[in-house]
Parts: sequence; structure tokens; C-alpha cells
Amino acid sequence: MSADRLPTRRLFFALWPDDAAREALRAGFGTAVAGAGGRAVPAANLHLTLEFLGPVAEERLADLAALGGAVALPQEPLVLDRLNWWPRAATLVAAPSAPGAGLLAAQADLRQALNDRGFRVDSRPFRPHVTLARKVTAAPAATAASVRWPLGELALVESVPAPGGSRYTPLARWRRAARHAQFHAI
Repeated sequence: MSADRLPTRRLFFALWPDDAAREALRAGFGTAVAGAGGRAVPAANLHLTLEFLGPVAEERLADLAALGGAVALPQEPLVLDRLNWWPRAATLVAAPSAPGAGLLAAQADLRQALNDRGFRVDSRPFRPHVTLARKVTAAPAATAASVRWPLGELALVESVPAPGGSRYTPLARWRRAARHAQFHAI
């Protein structure tokens, strides 16, 4: 197989919520999501993207796994206290009014490490958010929700196209306490 035809996977690094954080997101923003129309993101797909990589050759997965294990997760929890409608993307997102220095540093360090290793990185400024719904055509009513999310897990995630929207599958996960990767079929 030629070098330009190597098998690839569509990947990104994300902060991955545990079940309690997913439930808090659904409870805190569920009414706004339901009232916004569009298509709610399935609970299993909720996450905060740190860096989207796009198509990556399978032979580079081990490099990404090693890199992910070195990321220092922020100590402070993330407080998602804003509901934003992004009309150009037709998405409804939960975002922090103050993302915290630890989150911003972790993302910047990850972006630099990826860039140093020759991976494609996004040149746009980092806008931390959790996408709650897609195909939203109008701003929802304001909400006073606030969700506190302890950022304890990083994941290397594959985006797999599926009917009704992509399915996100973690290939490797790192928890703050363990600091050892838990690998899943890469």
C-alpha cells in the first residue's frame, strides 16, 4: 500500500466526562436542549474537545497514546455556566464563563506537543465547550444552569460516521488518579 493510501482514523483528544458529569449535563441543560429544537447529542457522545486531529494514519496511534499519557489534567473543576447558540454551526453548547488557567494550559501544552511531533493542529483559538445539540435554528430561552465537572479523564477518541450522527469511541483513556492509560482496541 502506498504512503498516501495508509488507513486512517478520524481522531481527537477530549476531556471525557464520567457518568455523574454526563447526568449533570443532561439535568442542568436538558430543558434548554429540548426547547431549542434540533437534535440532542447522545449522552454517550458528550465531551469537551481539546484538540481535533482529523484523519490520522493508524501507524501514528502509538505516538498519540504516548503523548496522551503525558498530558497534565487541570486540578480545578470546570464550571459550565453559559448556554450559547452558535448560528453558523447551528449548535447549542454549554461553555464556561471562566475556563480556568489549568484547562487553558493543558490545551496549549497538548497543542504544542502535537505540533512538535508533526501532527496537524488547529490554528483557531481554543473555545472550551460541550456541544449539547446540533441543527438548532434559533436561540433557546436563557437558562440559569451551572454544572461543575471535575476534569478527571482524558481520552483519545475516534469519530465514526453513523446514521443520525457520528459515534465517538475512546481508543485510549487516562485518569488523573491512575496516570496509566487504559487502552481500548487501537
